[in-house]
Amino acid sequence: MLRRALALACLLSLAPISLGAASNKEFKHLKGDTGYQADANARFTAIKGSYVLPDDAFAVTQAKSAALLTLPDSSIVGLGQDTRVQVGAFNQTAQGPGATITVNNGTLRFDIRRPTGGAANYRFVTPTSTVGVRGTIGLLAFTAGNTTVACLVCAADSVTVSVGGQTLTVLTGQVVTVSASGAVVSGTLTSAVTSSFSSAGVSVSSSSGVAAATAGVTSAAAAAAAPAAAAAGAAAAGAAGAAAGVVTATQTQNQANSQPTALPATITVQGARAPALPAPPSTRRPF
Repeated sequence: MLRRALALACLLSLAPISLGAASNKEFKHLKGDTGYQADANARFTAIKGSYVLPDDAFAVTQAKSAALLTLPDSSIVGLGQDTRVQVGAFNQTAQGPGATITVNNGTLRFDIRRPTGGAANYRFVTPTSTVGVRGTIGLLAFTAGNTTVACLVCAADSVTVSVGGQTLTVLTGQVVTVSASGAVVSGTLTSAVTSSFSSAGVSVSSSSGVAAATAGVTSAAAAAAAPAAAAAGAAAAGAAGAAAGVVTATQTQNQANSQPTALPATITVQGARAPALPAPPSTRRPF
């Protein structure tokens, strides 16, 4: 009886820990200078290894840097260089599991897992657009006041773009750019577009999973780290012993938080079907 009572007490004591872990959002350093800010005005705290990101904290990458954000449902968001996103709480709602990720600046790749028999409920918010994701693999950038969404693997019920009174469906191989003024340009996903994401430190693989999310990113990390390591010298050697998952340094610089004035637009990746996106003969690059 005593053994059974002790086992039950042990299980009850572990229950809150398991529930908490189920909502964890893991931020993982890949290369360069990555970290987080507890709020918009907080100091930048560098991260080497992995770190459980608090709700509404900002995940930050600096020049020539990259990181991964893994959500509780195994969805993965890859962050390229010079990117700053605020990550809200992960919730299970009637519309599906998901979170709101506010993109202040930068480039990212999303691999959102669609639940069996249902849909996810993620939103990526930029100063010009709201991108809702129900389960798909794609690319997103907010640079120079423009929001760009490119579909790597998007079913007909995965991505819609709403701007003003328009609602368009974006399919695999298509790109939509929303300007600061709300103008929409659509086109085909070309090698020039994918190269622009690759050069920002984002994988353009159409496969799912961690290996795909880091394809072409971590392989370049060693080469990029060599000159940095030589310049760091003894400081790098001192940091080498830091354990993974521990915040290793605090810097006093703040990431710029300016946002351009923009005409609100909405890009929604959702389950509802919409008319297929027309493909005008535009050759303009998204950015």
